[in-house]
Amino acid sequence: MIFSMRILYLSSIFPHGTARVTGTFNLELCRALAFEHDVRVVAPRSFIEVWKTRRENRTADRWVTETTGIEVSYPSYFYTPGFARSLYGESMRWSVRRHLGRIVNEFQPEAVVSYWAHPDGEVALRAAQPLGIPSVVIIGGSDVLLLPNDRRRMPKIQRVLRESSAVMTVSEGLRRAVIELGTEPSRVHTIYQGVDDKLFFPGDAEAARKKLSLPTDRRLLLWVGRMVAVKGLDTLIAAFDLARHKHSDLHLLLVGDGPLRAAVQADVERRGLSDHVTFAGTQLPAQLPNWYRAADLCVLSSWSEGLPNVLREAVACGRPFVSTDVGSVREIAQSQAGSPFAELVPVGDAAAMAVAIERVLRPEYLAVAQSALCRCWRDTAHDLVSLLKSLRGDSNVGQVSNLPIRSGQVENLPHEIPV
Repeated sequence: MIFSMRILYLSSIFPHGTARVTGTFNLELCRALAFEHDVRVVAPRSFIEVWKTRRENRTADRWVTETTGIEVSYPSYFYTPGFARSLYGESMRWSVRRHLGRIVNEFQPEAVVSYWAHPDGEVALRAAQPLGIPSVVIIGGSDVLLLPNDRRRMPKIQRVLRESSAVMTVSEGLRRAVIELGTEPSRVHTIYQGVDDKLFFPGDAEAARKKLSLPTDRRLLLWVGRMVAVKGLDTLIAAFDLARHKHSDLHLLLVGDGPLRAAVQADVERRGLSDHVTFAGTQLPAQLPNWYRAADLCVLSSWSEGLPNVLREAVACGRPFVSTDVGSVREIAQSQAGSPFAELVPVGDAAAMAVAIERVLRPEYLAVAQSALCRCWRDTAHDLVSLLKSLRGDSNVGQVSNLPIRSGQVENLPHEIPV
């Protein structure tokens, strides 16, 4: 029997008409939840962002609602850029209180889910508590790995973690980090994120290359992300340079953009690699699957990560990867029993990455990756709703599974909720 719930989802990290690739994972989770439940999204936007886009068509904010049918609203919120960060929760709450109050009165939610511990989690917690309904905060990574370094902000984050009905983490590494901040372990639940299995699935590499006008006579390495310092692109370029000395048919695809793009291009030119590196720019999520399928392997050179979407999407498309051993990447690499489909290397070690690239280009790695199992967003939504219902004390609650699964296997899997 299906029990439909009214779920209020609150996150400032959510796509809108002028930033369609921001927080797409939140949109995908809400879309999956909306298959069986009534979902309303409140996605606060900072006053600075609203001011910067004031000249653009404001009807663009209807883009998500018009394309998915999920009702999303974008109230503006004020904060003090760069200082008094411990007050960000109060600032956001004060800014959106009337808007959020109208939504609550109209929608009558049965549970509140938020993404990002602070300030979003604080606003969601304060909205749920007077209603006596469950509130679950989803941890993204930096909100418990970096933000607590601010000694004035840490107590606010700890309060959200302590007083929320439950905390959902997207990896075991983040679960440990939440517990280390003083949260009762029984209240912290790892529910892995999924991928859009209608987009990300194995396919023919040659056909994908033709669609993207990519060379068919070279072995392609793919990097996807934002060109910022933490992504370690200097290490990747150095590793690629070393690998090309032994394998002249290698070509690197860089999908993404960011403030360091000019510096990366200068490094590529200095090394004489301009003919062997393609700067593809930012691609919409719907365009990414062909890039994964076109590649022989995916590479990630970051100094810090949580559980990166790019690697889960690569595996869903049947591609092996080489990555720095950071965050919870090891949980992706070890999600499949048997032979490996990935290699992990130390941060900043270009030589080790070059060796790993050579190794993972072997056919056996690709063969294993193409048989790897991956979760889809329906599984994540199912597990989250099971958690919400257990918090409400519902009987006949579905159980939670964190097994990696492909589309079509959801119904037959055993489930267990870790409470």
